[in-house]
Amino acid sequence: MQKIPVTRDGKKGSDILIISSSDIVKIDKVRDRDYIVHTKSDQYYLDLSLESLEEWLFEDGFRLIDTTNVVNMNHVAEYDSKKGAVFFGDRHLKTTKQASAARIHKEHVENVMEMLRLAKLSKEEEGLRDSTFEKRMKDIADAHGDGRFNRSYSTIRAVSERERAERQIVHMAYHDALTDLPNRLLFHERLKEAFRAAESTGDMLAVLFIDLDRIKVINDTLGHQIGDELLKYWADKLEASVRPQDTVARFGGDEFIILLTGIRHLDEISSFAARIPDLFRDAFSFGEHELYVTASIGISVYPQDGTDADTLIKNADTAMYRAKEQGGNTYQLYRSEMNMRSLERLNLEIDLRKAMDRGEISLHYQPIVDLATGDVYGMEALLRWKHATRGMVSPGEFIPLAEETGLIVPIGNWVLYESCRQNREWTDRGFPPLVVAVNISVNQFQQPGFVQLVQETLERTGLDPKQLCLEITENVAMRNVNSMIETIAKLRELGVQISIDDFGTGYSSLSYLKRFRVHTLKIDQSFIKELTTDEENAAIVTALIAMSHQLNIKALAEGVETKAQLEFLRRFGCDEIQGYLFSTPLPADEFERMMRTRRNLSEVLP
Repeated sequence: MQKIPVTRDGKKGSDILIISSSDIVKIDKVRDRDYIVHTKSDQYYLDLSLESLEEWLFEDGFRLIDTTNVVNMNHVAEYDSKKGAVFFGDRHLKTTKQASAARIHKEHVENVMEMLRLAKLSKEEEGLRDSTFEKRMKDIADAHGDGRFNRSYSTIRAVSERERAERQIVHMAYHDALTDLPNRLLFHERLKEAFRAAESTGDMLAVLFIDLDRIKVINDTLGHQIGDELLKYWADKLEASVRPQDTVARFGGDEFIILLTGIRHLDEISSFAARIPDLFRDAFSFGEHELYVTASIGISVYPQDGTDADTLIKNADTAMYRAKEQGGNTYQLYRSEMNMRSLERLNLEIDLRKAMDRGEISLHYQPIVDLATGDVYGMEALLRWKHATRGMVSPGEFIPLAEETGLIVPIGNWVLYESCRQNREWTDRGFPPLVVAVNISVNQFQQPGFVQLVQETLERTGLDPKQLCLEITENVAMRNVNSMIETIAKLRELGVQISIDDFGTGYSSLSYLKRFRVHTLKIDQSFIKELTTDEENAAIVTALIAMSHQLNIKALAEGVETKAQLEFLRRFGCDEIQGYLFSTPLPADEFERMMRTRRNLSEVLP
């Protein structure tokens, strides 16, 4: 809005005051170049010509409606065509100011007021605005062939668009671009408002931190477009599940957060949280895909779990991780001892960063057996961590932590080098050449120059490329198919073997398996576990073995633990196995002793 310089008495040398044009309701000409500027509660003096004044104020909605009146049409509340006057408020109040409009045709004032009314539709009404809005305003302007109407129309339209753009900017600042839910900033503001209300009523508040458990897998396999559609779908479902006074916000990525207000009993919170997993029972259909996700939910309650926004959110987040550790698809109320768990996790990360320097990281090797001969064909290198005070730390605990912190890349590169070095050492010492399989994480595979890293590792260790097999999980393989196909082709040129690990647990891999041109398909142990007791699992394993042979790919079954499983796999032509039936993963020295005895599968089966 314009800033207008005025004085109290209109005399030269008087103090200059600055007022906003939006506060002005009208300007009256009192002498040749002197004008009185009226606000709703005061008046001032201005020394300018009427012509320059009108031009100056035109864009702010002012109109010359009489030879002595410049009126801010935005403040006009009523027009009396009989009296030829406009009113800036209730015409029946003595304090309401008015201005003469006697020299202007009544339709001009009425139509300008109609234009202003249309331009100032409320936010709720704005959703009803369509192309007819512009047409109605344009019709008013064109009806009389009067240039003043076109000028009014153009200005009001510009002002309206500016106001709408400003509202949109404010909306974007407080809402998530993908889901249109409130964002972190708006959630924090509403939480602070809820604190003030709860202090006066004595009610409780609840913050629910929700993490969708399988969004990352879907993004990695089917692409972010489908992942985004899934997020929008569940955002709508979550928003529809709460009361009008509650808030659902997107906190970022696959995380949502809910604020429940006006809570009198903890049972209300538990009852609501228990219904959320039920929302996720239905599949999300996208094209030919039916996708299922689950939710891990952490809950903190005001005032017992925190009296400020940051503490409540942090504690809800902590409880959510506890729910995720329990397998997801459940909720956990925050408990103070959970912070101890978070502290342990932080200390574990610190220790993991130092583990390699301390020599706590080592490799165990699990034999891979050729079913045709019963001999050991190769081995899978498996990472182990023996902590100085904790003892053996489960890979299920520290591998995900390494992936989250980025430590998986330097650790994985060390595993690659050490596996190749150890295998070459055994070959040099006269043992039969074996193939060592090394798991490659998605972060490793995507690091710049990965193929060059593999080549340099082979050159440094002197290992024959045919004795190295890189294991890539199905979900990693599907992350970026075209790039994956190109990288696998380069690795094959080096002579390195490629295996698809955990096969059957991902999405849409069958159509790409031939294009990947891998050497081995590793059937996930989840299918092998109930192979002899579940007909569906048996059918899946049989089909996977047959399919791999049709594609000239070896089939390897992992997790073989019983003789019945082994006999089934042999009967249907599986090529290789690994599992506790033959051997657990062994330290390098024990694996070497096993090789010296030339242990054979015949020792397992009579």
